[in-house]
Amino acid sequence: MPLPDFFEFHLPTRVLYGAGLIDQLSDSLPHWQGKRALLITDQVLEDLGLAERARKGLARAGIRVAGTFNDVPPDSTITTVESCAAAGRRCKAQVIVALGGGSVMDTAKVANILMVKGGRATDHMGAYILGNTRLNPMLAIPTTAGTGSEVTKVAVIADPDSQMKLPFAETQFFPEVALLDPTLTTTLPPLHTALTGMDALTHAIESYVSREAQPASDALALYVIETVNHWLVRACQQPDDLQARGQMLVASCLAGMAFTQSMVGIVHGIAHALGGRWHIPHGLANALVLPEGMAFNLDAAPARFARIAEALGLGLEYPADTAARWLRLTPLRALAQPVARFRPAERWLQLRLGEAAIARVRQLNQELAAVTGMPLNLRDSGMARADETELAALTEAALADGSMLYNPREVTADAVRRILKRLHQASLQPITPALTGGLDAMKDTGPSLTGVFESSEALYDVLGEFYTRLIEDPDLGPTLAASRLCVQFVYEDPDAIVTLDGHQSPPTLTMGPAPDAKPDVIMTMKADFAHAFWLGKANLIRALSRRQVRSKGNVPKAVKLLPVLKPAFRLYPAYLKERGLTQLLAG
Repeated sequence: MPLPDFFEFHLPTRVLYGAGLIDQLSDSLPHWQGKRALLITDQVLEDLGLAERARKGLARAGIRVAGTFNDVPPDSTITTVESCAAAGRRCKAQVIVALGGGSVMDTAKVANILMVKGGRATDHMGAYILGNTRLNPMLAIPTTAGTGSEVTKVAVIADPDSQMKLPFAETQFFPEVALLDPTLTTTLPPLHTALTGMDALTHAIESYVSREAQPASDALALYVIETVNHWLVRACQQPDDLQARGQMLVASCLAGMAFTQSMVGIVHGIAHALGGRWHIPHGLANALVLPEGMAFNLDAAPARFARIAEALGLGLEYPADTAARWLRLTPLRALAQPVARFRPAERWLQLRLGEAAIARVRQLNQELAAVTGMPLNLRDSGMARADETELAALTEAALADGSMLYNPREVTADAVRRILKRLHQASLQPITPALTGGLDAMKDTGPSLTGVFESSEALYDVLGEFYTRLIEDPDLGPTLAASRLCVQFVYEDPDAIVTLDGHQSPPTLTMGPAPDAKPDVIMTMKADFAHAFWLGKANLIRALSRRQVRSKGNVPKAVKLLPVLKPAFRLYPAYLKERGLTQLLAG
């Protein structure tokens, strides 16, 4: 693909991913400690307990939730945004935490403007009108996998009076931090999982064929297309599968990164009109319009649709490419380049691959319909009529949408009308899918027990004696002594300090504060993590990068001991059995 004359890729948001990350925020937001936060969410997440879980996680990070606005509807409105901003001003919020789907995050973005600048929401509608105005820092925590709003600079808010979706775009909308925790998405019903997943797929496909497509967004989009194709049905079939949930959550985020750079097109333009006039959920509208929008654009970008087909697992290699690779391995290698250029039916093949990609997206909709009951036409989606008056009103709203500016092919009123009429009359039937993906692939292998040690005394009793045995072990003891390393372990939940001092001969072990020790390394971690580590179920290097373990001092020197400590992973389970603590082996 040729490079565009100019492109910009800007993504200031820091992205964190991990199962259970919401419960481990203590070191993720150090500069937010002591700040007053406005938590923006919805009543469903309150009822599910996810909002309270977020409050506890924020409290552990030293962030006080000074106010909560939990009245965000599925399609946020101007009134919602203005009420949310008023709540933020009342509690004098310094930071914003958005917990939910796209509606919650879009509410937070626009309410943030009103908290800082005042006025009505409609006063700030448009693109890049804030100038150098700084908004309140925002933490975005998605509980759906579709909008990607946690990494975008756009927001869409409904105006019920005009039956329109109002667009907002500001660089300041980028959240400071996006926290991706798949455990927060397992309660999402299968139908909503399907709709949000198709929203992510639409973002990826439209950004890839956009007039503003560029190398960075291209790479992200193709990864998303491949991921959604493989994992979405499985996430609907098996809601508790954290691997499937995680894959979709990451795909949604990456799709957000892609389309916030290169934008979307005809599918979103029509979907926004359907949402504004008939309140059809955005993900459902995108899912239905997507194959029709792809068919409309195919002739304008056949090479790109052929590449989409490859990402959907439908690739077909050109015979000339195969021949050229073979020739490069032979004395006839000089012929490879001219053979590779011989593509007499290239455009024809690209169009056929594009058609296959469209067929696969339609099939995916039909599979999702079988699994989740997703409607397959506009009639069943809530669009009660499709007379010429209604089609004209929808067409006018769609053509006025800013998304149309980025479509690879000029959109006409006749094209929009035909798409709407076909989707209203469609009679596709559900197709039962095969179970996708290996069922045992990458299961969650983290510790299953929490609260392993009831008190500091229990921790000292169990781990203290185990460390004593390591020091006295005929194989490990001399190695620990030779390291001349003093390591201090600072445990949390429950609080405890254990210092293993290899500066002494023989090494000594101190339970509790050790004011005279001079640790080479201080490692701070949850007590449950220490237990999982000695069971051989937790990776220290990975935990350091994820900040599950915080370290100070000569960490590389301490890490060099890891290979030496491998026998301890066998000793710890045996030690627990010997002490009659077999109930802890499940951790």
